[in-house]
Amino acid sequence: MATIHKRRLRSGEVVWELTHGTGHERQRLVAGRTREEAQEVLKQFNLQLALHGKAPTLDAITAVVGEYTAYLTVNRRASTVKRYDHALRNFLNSFLSPFHPDTVQLRQLRPAHLEEYKRRRISGEIVRPDEPDRLLKDETLRALRGAKITSHHDKAKFGFLGRKPVKLQVTARTVNYELQVLDTFFRWAIRRNYLFLNPSTGIERLRVPKRALPKFMTTEELKALFAVCNEAERRVFAAILLSGMRKGEVEHLTWSDISFELGVVFIQAKPHLHWQPKTDERIIPMSPPLRQILEAQHRDRLSETFVFPNSEGHRDTHLLEKFRRLCRKAGIRNSTVHALRHSFGAHLRMAGVNLADIGDLLGHRDLATTQIYAKVQQEHLRQMVSKLTPLITEVADNSGPRLLPDRTPTPADGKPE
Repeated sequence: MATIHKRRLRSGEVVWELTHGTGHERQRLVAGRTREEAQEVLKQFNLQLALHGKAPTLDAITAVVGEYTAYLTVNRRASTVKRYDHALRNFLNSFLSPFHPDTVQLRQLRPAHLEEYKRRRISGEIVRPDEPDRLLKDETLRALRGAKITSHHDKAKFGFLGRKPVKLQVTARTVNYELQVLDTFFRWAIRRNYLFLNPSTGIERLRVPKRALPKFMTTEELKALFAVCNEAERRVFAAILLSGMRKGEVEHLTWSDISFELGVVFIQAKPHLHWQPKTDERIIPMSPPLRQILEAQHRDRLSETFVFPNSEGHRDTHLLEKFRRLCRKAGIRNSTVHALRHSFGAHLRMAGVNLADIGDLLGHRDLATTQIYAKVQQEHLRQMVSKLTPLITEVADNSGPRLLPDRTPTPADGKPE
C-alpha cells in the first residue's frame, strides 16, 4: 500500500509526498501541500491500486495518446477520430512542447496546465504547427481572388477562395470542445491505469451563449431562394427541405437508398464510400412533392450511383458554395445548407407536429435536441399573453393605450368618457 509523509524540497517548501513500492519499482510523487489534499490523493491511488492490482504506470504523454488514438480507431467513427486526434496533437505539439517542455509524463499534468491552455488558446497565443503553411495558402488564395477558376481541379484546391480568412483565435465553443476531448482522454487513461487523478476535474468551461432558436428560413426567404434556382439546384435543395436530410446525407445518397415501392428514403451507412450517418440509421417517408422530385431525378439521372451528383456524375461536394451563391443572388441573408434542415423541423412544428415525431424524422437520439424547435410554436404563449388585453383600452383621440383604473368605478365617478 502507498503511504504519505512530509518532505522538504530544495526550495525549502514543505510538501506531502506519496510513496509506493520499493527498489527500482518505487514511485514517489508530490501529493499536495496539505495533509488533507494528500490524503485524498492517497485514497484515489489506493482505489486504483485495488482495482488493477498494480500502481498506475509511468508513461510518456505521447505514447498514451498514441494508444488512445488506436483505441478510438476501433471504437469510434473516422470523423470522430480525426477531431479527437487533432485536438490532442494540438495540445501536445502547440502547448506542452513550447511552453512546458519538461512535462513529458502523463502524471505530471496538473489542473494549472489546463487553465493555462484555456487562457492561451482563447487569446490566440497557441499556434498550430501547420499554421504558417495555412497562412501562406490563405495569402495565395487571396492573391488569386477574382481570378476565374474553371477546372474542377482548381475548384477542389481553391474551393474556399475568399470564403473566410484563417483565424488564429478560436471561439469559446471550440475551446470547450477541446477541453471536453482532454477530459474524455483523461478518464480513459484512468480506466487503463495510466492515471489515478483526472487533472481536468474542476476546470470551468468558458461561457457560451445558449442558442435559443434554430436558424431556419422563413416562407418568403424560401420562395426567393427557389425563384433563382436552376432545375438541378431546385431539386437538391427542395429535397433537403422536404426530408430534413443533412448535407452529408444528401451528398452520399445513392439510388439503393430510394424505395419508390415503399415510398421511403433510407439513411444508412456506406462502407464502400467510407461514410456513415452522424446518428443512427433511419427511414424518411416520401411526401408527394419529394416523390415527384426523386422520380424526375431518376428519369434524368446523370449517375447510376449518386442521386444528386455534380454535372460529371460524381459526388457533389460544393453544395455549400452553391447555396450561398443562391442566397446572394436572391438577396436574402447568407445562410448554410443546414438551415434547410432547420426549416424542415421549424415549419413542421409551426404546423402543429409534435416534437417526438419531428425528432424521429430528423434522426435525433435525444428529445432534448429537438426541444430547440419548441420555441417556434408560440400559439399557446400568445393565448396566455392575450389575457392581458382587458387591461388596456384604446383612447378615442388616438393618443395611445391607457391603463384602466385599478379600482372598481363608483357612481360618483360618472359615466366613462
